[in-house]
Amino acid sequence: MPKATLTKRLEFCSSHRYHNPKWDEAKNREVFGPCNNVNTHGHNYLLEVTLCGEIDPVTGMIINLYDLKQHLWDVLIEFDHKNLNLDTPYFTSRIPTSENLAWTLWELLAKHPQLPTLEKIRLYEDASLYAEVTKEFVESPSLNHTALIGRRYRFAAVHQSDQKNSHGHQYELWVGIKGSIPSDTGQIIDLQELDQIVNDLILQRWKQQNISHDPLFSHAPVTDISLAKQCWALLKPHFSTPPLAHISISQQSETFATFSE
Repeated sequence: MPKATLTKRLEFCSSHRYHNPKWDEAKNREVFGPCNNVNTHGHNYLLEVTLCGEIDPVTGMIINLYDLKQHLWDVLIEFDHKNLNLDTPYFTSRIPTSENLAWTLWELLAKHPQLPTLEKIRLYEDASLYAEVTKEFVESPSLNHTALIGRRYRFAAVHQSDQKNSHGHQYELWVGIKGSIPSDTGQIIDLQELDQIVNDLILQRWKQQNISHDPLFSHAPVTDISLAKQCWALLKPHFSTPPLAHISISQQSETFATFSE
């Protein structure tokens, strides 16, 4: 039978606190900043679950969509409107970061007897950050407890389509980082560190500028693809552990150009 993949989106709300009980209060505040607030903070999470299965010749579906929603909520009900640290049993030894929460959801969904094969889950903490776990990460011994995070940035810039005409755009840049999740922080990379690198190398270079005047584009037109490639070249030397996974950039929300090696 032919196979297909299906992606379902669901939203749920949870609160959490980043805290390592092996550290003193000063180190927790230093490492986690406001996320260590004892009163916790909340998110409206968006979960994308991608499944793969055989297409039923009668229904034309790999799973009934109504049933799928119910099966997913069988798992999410434990997390919806809950304090992840106090109201769930999953974060006694794991810090409830986006990366660890995505892995926990994968482990629970993979055990659900009514679901087709899991291919990928992507968990958006907000519109500018997601964590992703894939079948490849789970099945590869060399990718032990690996996840990918995507971080979004925006900047306004112009470029020239010819010698006379310039066009302005609100660019959207996604930087993907893939790595093993450390047990002490639960974070693949410190987001403030990531933000600083991207700001210094990309945003300050092109924000409110004519990108066509950049020497990087002296012999090539400015396109989404060429921008993604140059972002990769600028950022890659600064990310060895964990490494860059991909760069995606867009000048309009409907279309992205993605570059990776």
